[in-house]
Amino acid sequence: MSAKVQSQAFNSKACKDFLALIMKIRHLVISLSLLLVATHLAFAQNKSETYFNGGPLVYDDHVYQEGILSVRFAPAGNDLAMPIIALKSGQQLELSFDDLYEEFTDMSYTIYHCNADWTPSDLMRNDYLSNLADEYIQDFQYSLNTFIPYTNYKLSIPNQRVQLSKSGNYLLVIYRNNDKTDLVLSRRFMVYEEIVKISGVVKRATRVEKMQIHQEVDFEINHSGYAIPNPFTDLKVVLMQNQRWDNRIDNLKPQFLQNAKLIYQYDDENTFPGGSEFRFFDIKNLFSLSLNVRKITQDSLFTAYLKQDVSRGVENYTFNPDINGQLRIRKLDARNSDSEADYALVDFYLDYPQEISSQVYVFGELSDWKMLPQFEMYYDLERKAYRTQLLLKQGYYNYGYAIDDYTKVGAALGFFEGNHWQTSNEYEILVYHREIGSRYDRLVGFTVLSSDNL
Repeated sequence: MSAKVQSQAFNSKACKDFLALIMKIRHLVISLSLLLVATHLAFAQNKSETYFNGGPLVYDDHVYQEGILSVRFAPAGNDLAMPIIALKSGQQLELSFDDLYEEFTDMSYTIYHCNADWTPSDLMRNDYLSNLADEYIQDFQYSLNTFIPYTNYKLSIPNQRVQLSKSGNYLLVIYRNNDKTDLVLSRRFMVYEEIVKISGVVKRATRVEKMQIHQEVDFEINHSGYAIPNPFTDLKVVLMQNQRWDNRIDNLKPQFLQNAKLIYQYDDENTFPGGSEFRFFDIKNLFSLSLNVRKITQDSLFTAYLKQDVSRGVENYTFNPDINGQLRIRKLDARNSDSEADYALVDFYLDYPQEISSQVYVFGELSDWKMLPQFEMYYDLERKAYRTQLLLKQGYYNYGYAIDDYTKVGAALGFFEGNHWQTSNEYEILVYHREIGSRYDRLVGFTVLSSDNL
């Protein structure tokens, strides 16, 4: 090859490399600009400090850094189910989340075993894990043709390198750059054994003062063939509504003993406010209006304006099919919504004639079932409405408006949403047993009950 041809080839390659570098820089600048705009708009209205404050580790569903969004953790093939699998069943849980701040960083994960009350158990790591070393998340992909760039990470557990040998509660922890102090997120999950059988029914509350607004969960535990010497002290039963940890009931003792059956048929202690069917919106397509979306604008990013909501606190019950406060990440006609779905600012607007003394929050799985500062709404005196904007990924969302009334644990949805005994809800029952001399709580039974047959 002549020197002239070599020179041309070199110049061509250098030019391509230079252009590639320029495009990468441009991509980073645009990414940062859009992210700063989105973050500013999404959090500007909040009165409280943001939730993302780094460590220390908490044994709960928690996000430790800004820019970590759309965290989903559910059994493979059922993204609406609770993150729980049967021990040694071959089932897997799938974690997915987006990082809007970094193009790519090494993400590692570790797993901790917990007691029934979500404190660390006394088990050593080799008692419950097949691999003593932490692992890296190897499945990641960059967003494709989105206004807001991000990196999507995925993880399935158990996997070839990580197997679980004990039942009970677990905490999955993700951290950056091989540094366990650089926490990214933590997620609760459960592994259960099918040892006891749980059966039950959801019905209208028995007590007269609760009949119109509460649901009662009566159930029994059959432990035939499995010894429970003292069910009053050795068992811990957790009763949940729609996968919410914030208002769970975990202090129930058997009311009656009948051979190998433990019967729980209280009239008050096992009741939940019925709530209402969740509100919803659909932003799978950002180029046309869909259910409960009244306007979509596109500037530096998409903004979807929801229809103006009103309080339903005193309305009669109305049935609307919902997914019990959950969400689904979806983009219309996408091959892979995890990497092709875009982000949009979603504008929430709740008409109300005056500001109340309690904080008001957008609430549901989209807020991790918590009253987080970034989901707090502010009161617009001029428009007489509660408002906020949240940065959300394309999909179908359920939500409600909750208040913190400071008189109980858990968000109160009844003020703005109302409570009805007819509402469709799901109830999860977890049964833990601490055997004599054991160092951990086995999860010996799990079931889901529905109020659809009320």
